[in-house]
Amino acid sequence: MLSTVMDRKLKPLLYAEAATPHYWRLEFDPAPRLITCELDAGRYVETATALPGTVTRIEKPLPFDIAPAGLAQPQHRR
Repeated sequence: MLSTVMDRKLKPLLYAEAATPHYWRLEFDPAPRLITCELDAGRYVETATALPGTVTRIEKPLPFDIAPAGLAQPQHRR
């Protein structure tokens, strides 16, 4: 719970103060999703939410497609 509060409340304030242009948050509960934000007038504005079961196009800071469900799948070591 503390990590969620840090990621949603404290980190965005600190990163905005440091003028970090983009802030992304990956959440796994209840299912994997990616929330992207962009700095606008000193605060973060949500620019996209990539939901499970979908492929979302992210444009900034570089264009790519992402499917959050793939981020939660176990990786096999070679």
